[in-house]
Amino acid sequence: MNILFVTPIPEDKKSLFTDIPGARITFKNRAEVTAADLEGIDAVLGNLPADLISAAPSVRWLQLDSAGADPYRTLPETIVLTNASGAYGEAISEHLLACTLAVMKRLMPYREMQSRREWENLGSVDTVSMKNVLSVGMGDIGTEYARRMKLLGARVSGVRRTVHDKPDFLDALYSMEQLPDIIGEFDIVALSLPGTPETAGLFNEEMLRKMKKGAILLNVGRGSAIVMNDLVHVMQDRHLSAACLDVTDPEPLPKNHALWNTENVYITPHIAGRFNAAVTYDKVLGIFRANLIRFLAGEKLDNIVDKNRGY
Repeated sequence: MNILFVTPIPEDKKSLFTDIPGARITFKNRAEVTAADLEGIDAVLGNLPADLISAAPSVRWLQLDSAGADPYRTLPETIVLTNASGAYGEAISEHLLACTLAVMKRLMPYREMQSRREWENLGSVDTVSMKNVLSVGMGDIGTEYARRMKLLGARVSGVRRTVHDKPDFLDALYSMEQLPDIIGEFDIVALSLPGTPETAGLFNEEMLRKMKKGAILLNVGRGSAIVMNDLVHVMQDRHLSAACLDVTDPEPLPKNHALWNTENVYITPHIAGRFNAAVTYDKVLGIFRANLIRFLAGEKLDNIVDKNRGY
């Protein structure tokens, strides 16, 4: 079968795929792929534009190198869509943990003091064991963050679309419908939600003000889950103690957006995941290889995305 591989891959990794019997692999820079390159291709490994894939009559499978799949919800039913869920939990949950501890221990204000060569004790700091944590979105990323916070001694709850099979490390598990009623109980709220119509604008001003005063908000899922201008208002009122955002809406965040200069808002440019951690890249390639072997054998693929849900 003809496979087009568009995710960047070093020469020493290509044999992971070229050695698979029955796979005729073409490696190409995704930015250079045209409709002609997709003629006769059975499957694509990597993220090409959805409209380009949709117009390719022979493509039967698209394997994403991302966990997020929302731009691909409109693909034809004839194309099986799979994502790289399971590859990003380790790296992104550690990013969440780093943000949590940096805020709790006041590391950002101390770094600013260092730039001014000031030596001053800023006073009391928080400890994880005293915190009530809510992980909103219990996929790979939210699950791994919840697990780590529990190991550090926090009381940890989760929110998922439907309540079933509560993991042992969670103290409680809630449905999305229950979120507005319980969110005020938590000191730390971490979002790792997919981009769907149901999650878009979920954290508007009303929801943000339902959060506990002085709480910390973290977001590594989709920027669209938070209404950016509403967050500015809430932060200016000091209702929340901090907001750490690895994602915004839009991206990049416009240079004139008020959020850049809003006190106690910390922004990173969507770098918690990607391939910045070597372990993430290796896991993505592992998912690619295992699914390619299944595809060639006519077996059911792992990580199939429900296009109606977007994950």
